[in-house]
Amino acid sequence: MRLFTEIIPPAYFLPGFCLTVAVLVLLSCVQNAIHNLPYYRIPAVGMSRWSLFDRQANVRFMASARALIREGFEQGHTMFQAMFPHGPMLVLHPKYVDEVRRHPSLSLEEAVKESLPVGDYPGFEAFRGTENHHILLDVINQKITRNLKQYTIPLARETELTLDEHFGQPQEWKSYCFASEVPYIVARLSTLVFLGEQVCRDTEWLDISVNYTLDIFGAITALRRWPPILRPVVHWFLEPAQKLRKRVQVARRIVQREMRRRQHEHKPRQPDALDWLHEVAGGRHLDVTTAQIGLTLVTIHTTSNLLTNVIYDLAANPQYLPPLREEIQSVLETDGTFHKTSLTKMKLLDSVVKESQRLNPPGLTSLHRYAMEEITLSDATVIPKGASLVVSAHTMQDESIYLNAHTYDGYRFYRKRQEPGHENKHQLVMTSAEHYGFGHGVRACPGRFFATNEIKILLAHIILKYDIRFPDGQSRPANWEIGQDLVCDQTVQVLFRAR
Repeated sequence: MRLFTEIIPPAYFLPGFCLTVAVLVLLSCVQNAIHNLPYYRIPAVGMSRWSLFDRQANVRFMASARALIREGFEQGHTMFQAMFPHGPMLVLHPKYVDEVRRHPSLSLEEAVKESLPVGDYPGFEAFRGTENHHILLDVINQKITRNLKQYTIPLARETELTLDEHFGQPQEWKSYCFASEVPYIVARLSTLVFLGEQVCRDTEWLDISVNYTLDIFGAITALRRWPPILRPVVHWFLEPAQKLRKRVQVARRIVQREMRRRQHEHKPRQPDALDWLHEVAGGRHLDVTTAQIGLTLVTIHTTSNLLTNVIYDLAANPQYLPPLREEIQSVLETDGTFHKTSLTKMKLLDSVVKESQRLNPPGLTSLHRYAMEEITLSDATVIPKGASLVVSAHTMQDESIYLNAHTYDGYRFYRKRQEPGHENKHQLVMTSAEHYGFGHGVRACPGRFFATNEIKILLAHIILKYDIRFPDGQSRPANWEIGQDLVCDQTVQVLFRAR
């Protein structure tokens, strides 16, 4: 302070300081207003096209996204804009899904970067579009997906152990909050493939795997409350961001410890993603720790959410449990144990999961993209350069496509595969213009093959080992709707009893 007063006369210091703060506040307001400026000549729903400071638009969208999206289409629009958490976003009708997935100037990577206010802030490394992103894609596509066969039996063994630890062998009905238990189960199985057997049982790592994702979304929400110009300073003082940095520090210690242990290990072992990351990097810069966190970030909560929805649907529709057990037991009796081909033979199980995903997709929208240039679609609809967009997912419950579209039918896709020529179609891992729970096209979720295997192994064990139902008076809970995101109810109890 003394240095400043020597340079700046005391009489001018306070007015100058106040003027600087006022200019920063003004710049912040202008920057925020420009960022939230609606797209010109595109219909707006739930927001004002003329107000730069319509702060209630985002509140309305977060509370009533489904109603606003429905309203946009009921007004006859095939494209309109709504105020998403990070600013105005174009919502397109599902009829455009194939055009969006194919267009080379609609970028997923840029859409993610544009929507997340994480800059180069420490703690957020796993969420940024760095070189790690492309290395992770290569590891998932070239290594994890191609090595699913060798991990099926180890995953089945680990499933036995973790289910016994979480649910035991209750001889009477016992209540569990399944949505709270399952992320730790999924984290353990995923870590077996990502970091090996020892780390997959490390409770400190499992805590990071489950909670880093929750913390990072909390930090992003906190950052969005501040104008972009202030975020490079503010993030240092936000508690969720501070928690992220601590988690990354602990994660580095665990990963580095495992790498040192392997340097002194002489017995043969199964390769995993820690080995594959170095192999695939091929000289590219690699932050192994944030790459590992990145794997958990894209795996655990999406898999857990789908798995929980399946359990809720089976608890609400227990008539599916006997035929599922019959199918699983028949396959295992023929194959002797769990193999990747065994999971492929479980067609009713596949159909049950796909139906749960149809009724409970990750969100009300999908195919998030950013327009790198102005784009004219086949019907002359124009997407402005620099626009962020999504495609509505309501087609997955469209009565013109699915009979009794709002009713759960576990046999729906099983029956489709009985039709001549469709035996290998309508599988969970397959995407289409009618079912894009995993996205659609070349940018569809690359980890869906691993997630599908993991979910099937877990479900097969649960179905064989336990009876499940809801407590008396409890019906199938609705999803929590947080803006466009659909999250299964995290509070519902499910009853388990050993068979």
